[in-house]
Amino acid sequence: MAEHKVAIGQRAPSLHVLTTMPIDPDHTATIVTSRAIRAGHEEDFEHWVEELNRLARSAPGYQAAIRLGQTAGFQHLLFRFDNRAAAEAWLEDGQVRAHVAIADGFSTALRQIDTGDGVTFELPSDASASKWKRFVTTWLTVFPVLLVISLVVRTALKDAPLPLQLLPSSLLLTATLQWIILPRLQRYTRFWLLQDSSGRLQT
Repeated sequence: MAEHKVAIGQRAPSLHVLTTMPIDPDHTATIVTSRAIRAGHEEDFEHWVEELNRLARSAPGYQAAIRLGQTAGFQHLLFRFDNRAAAEAWLEDGQVRAHVAIADGFSTALRQIDTGDGVTFELPSDASASKWKRFVTTWLTVFPVLLVISLVVRTALKDAPLPLQLLPSSLLLTATLQWIILPRLQRYTRFWLLQDSSGRLQT
C-alpha cells in the first residue's frame, strides 16, 4: 500500500466521498388508488396487484407500497416515490398504463396524488354511494322478497288481526335484509353504486 506523506505546512489531500443525499420528505409523492372490484374477480385482482407491485419496485424513485383492504371487494393501494416527477413518470410508463387498463376491465377506480411529509386523502367508501342508485337497487331487491313473505304470512295467518300478520312479516323481512340481501347486494353492485358520471369512484 502506498504511503502518503504530508510535509509540515502542506495541506493534506482532500478526500472525495460519494454519498447518497437524503430524500426530502417535503417532496415525497404519494399515489393512492382506490378500487371497487366486481364480484367474482377478487382472485384476478390479487394477481394484478402482484404484477403492479413488481412494476413499482423496478421504477426509479420507488420507496414503498402499502395496501389497505376495506373489504374483499374494496381495496386501496398506496405507492410512495421520491418526488412527484418520479411518481408521474411511473404512472405514464407504457407497461403500467397497459396493466392499469386490465384492472379497469373488472373494477372502478379513483386515483389521487399529493406530495409532502404529511398528506391527507379523502377515500371513497360504501357511504359514498349515490343515494338514488342505492334506493333503486334496494327497492328492486326488497319488493319481490316482501311480496313473497306477505303472501306466505297472510296465507298462514289469514284469520289473525293485521298487527299479528305484520309482526312475523317485519321480522322475516328485516332478518332477510340484514344477513342475506344487503351483503350480497352491496358486493355485486358496489362498483356501480360508487361510480360518478365520469366513471370514477366518488368520495
